[in-house]
Amino acid sequence: MENSQDAINAKNSVERLKVVAATRGTNPITRVEGNYEFENLKTEGPVSCHWRFQSELVGLTVRGQVNGVMKLECARCLEPYEVPVNLEVHERYVFESSLTRQDKERELQSDDFYEVVDEEGELDLKDLAFQFLTLESLSHPYCERPECGFA
Repeated sequence: MENSQDAINAKNSVERLKVVAATRGTNPITRVEGNYEFENLKTEGPVSCHWRFQSELVGLTVRGQVNGVMKLECARCLEPYEVPVNLEVHERYVFESSLTRQDKERELQSDDFYEVVDEEGELDLKDLAFQFLTLESLSHPYCERPECGFA
């Protein structure tokens, strides 16, 4: 992986980031950019993502902005239509090594929704954007025509 300053200033899209690059060292990576194209989602050009990372005691918080235009098909008339996307991403990751057996077996509370990540592993930022885009596409099943249910 390139050093922190190179990653921040790079014009290339970052799809995967080593967890240690964002959590350890004297100059951890705090921001990266991504421009992603997806095989399973139709978009108008690449989707632009701006990622921010904050190291925490037992993990990492990832915040991001996902922007683009999805090309969807209306569930009623089957005509294509476009949906502009401007999504906020907020994900918590907890290091696998910090979880105890009790953590794995207790009843979940509202603060317990997080992903488990290996400290030596990678974050797949492109997949994270894909997950949020997929959820967004499901919330727009119909085009804007009145006969298709647009109100």
